[in-house]
Amino acid sequence: MIYVDTSALVPLFIREPKSEAVMAWIESSGERLAISEWSLVEFASATAIKVRTGQATAKLAKQATTRVQEFAEKHCTVAIPGREEFRRAAEWVGNEALKLRAGDALHLAIASSLSAQGILCLDDAMIESARSLGLSVVAV
Repeated sequence: MIYVDTSALVPLFIREPKSEAVMAWIESSGERLAISEWSLVEFASATAIKVRTGQATAKLAKQATTRVQEFAEKHCTVAIPGREEFRRAAEWVGNEALKLRAGDALHLAIASSLSAQGILCLDDAMIESARSLGLSVVAV
């Protein structure tokens, strides 16, 4: 199972420079995919930011949000983070060497709890932290 971080989820539904690479990997990998309820919150936030900054219309953001929810239901295990994941994320955020933001730490804690074989991520800082924690990273 591969955990798909929001940084890789957004380009699937809103055109970005890495959109084609992410789509191609997902279509060809044959891997089971996982996201979390937190991913859906971050996705909604990312689309809202794109609307506020003029990078997307409200209509496009709404369509993308609907499509990501449909994708999640059809193609993904959707994890619900619990106390264990939140506590692990808090521990990792406090680790100065990792330099993790709270949301990224939560994604990594969820991926770890799922025993994900890897994480599909486009955020360089998060990739570095994931590797430091012993998580494999899918490169696209």
